[in-house]
Amino acid sequence: MIIIGIVGSPAGGKSTVAGILERLGCTWIHADQIAKSVLNEASVQQKLIDYFGANIQASDGVIDRSKLASAVFGDDDEKRKSLTYLESVIHPETKIRIAQEITQAQRKSCPMIALEVPLLFESSWDLVCDEIWCVDATRNRREQWARRRNWNPEELQKRESNQLPINIKKRLSNLVIINDGDLEQLNATVTKRWSTLSKGAIIETSEHCLKLSSTT
Repeated sequence: MIIIGIVGSPAGGKSTVAGILERLGCTWIHADQIAKSVLNEASVQQKLIDYFGANIQASDGVIDRSKLASAVFGDDDEKRKSLTYLESVIHPETKIRIAQEITQAQRKSCPMIALEVPLLFESSWDLVCDEIWCVDATRNRREQWARRRNWNPEELQKRESNQLPINIKKRLSNLVIINDGDLEQLNATVTKRWSTLSKGAIIETSEHCLKLSSTT
């Protein structure tokens, strides 16, 4: 099984790339979605409300993710302290669930996993990856896509400031995808790399089977 780690700039197209890989037969493990499921648990919500106060709650009493984001993303010491606390609550359980999903995929003999983790290097998930792809786009395009998530340019900048700089991510990756074309071009780039990896996985599996047969 091959694990492809997907990193990149916020709103740069990571999920689009992971979605293409999923359609090609990969198992998509989406860390942000897993983290959301952890955040939705009552015990976690209560811890965060106790720490941040009622100002992060929506009218129905549950946590408003946009308000929570405003409380933790920024360059000042107070925001960094708040983000550290949030991560201490969310990340441990998120890591457990990611590991469980990887194990389940292995048991199902899935050929490839697309592991989309925004903080892949910071959380050491790069150590389990066979390849790491970095997805980036121009600032203008990312701001356009960010607006679809109701992020203004300042919000996008805040999120960038809490991740490794994109030049470091690119340097640590096996493949850099510049997502400045159309979806057809992106699909072609991803499919070409996926095809190369798939052929390598088939050869490796065949050699492994041959070794097994020669020892029996």
